[in-house]
Amino acid sequence: MSDLAELSAVEASDVPVRRAEVDLTQVARDELAARESHLRAAGLAVGSRLDGPVLVRGDSDRLHQAVGNLLANAARYCRAGDEVTVQVRSEADQAVLDVVDSGPGIPADELPHVFDRLWRGRAAKQVAGSGIGLAVAREIVVAHGGTIQAVSPEGAGTTLTIRLPSST
Repeated sequence: MSDLAELSAVEASDVPVRRAEVDLTQVARDELAARESHLRAAGLAVGSRLDGPVLVRGDSDRLHQAVGNLLANAARYCRAGDEVTVQVRSEADQAVLDVVDSGPGIPADELPHVFDRLWRGRAAKQVAGSGIGLAVAREIVVAHGGTIQAVSPEGAGTTLTIRLPSST
């Protein structure tokens, strides 16, 4: 399915969310393993801090897709020599996944738009992409009753955080 068709289907709730108990830590491990060669080929150092298990009720395939989109975004926008770390932990009644990078960051005026459909920032002019990946991730997270946010202090990298209701 194309990125735009995927986003449209997720937005219209045409893509079912099949809920089962899913270990978010395992989702992160799987996606890191699947994308590690791509991240390293982009010149990035890859790390993780994964508490586990961290259980949620969700659709494993969709959660893999959301986490994969965050990692693909890091590979696309970070510079060779930057670091990308995935962290998963429990906080009260939430499962929290962070993708933290030491990349160039996102300008403050662009930060409110990073999850908008088809939106691409000024730095994206030199980078291939559709402006769909983070929008799809947002729709998947919201369909799971969660939230996603981006924090990017000026010139100090970016942290993308997914918060989902814990099933424990």
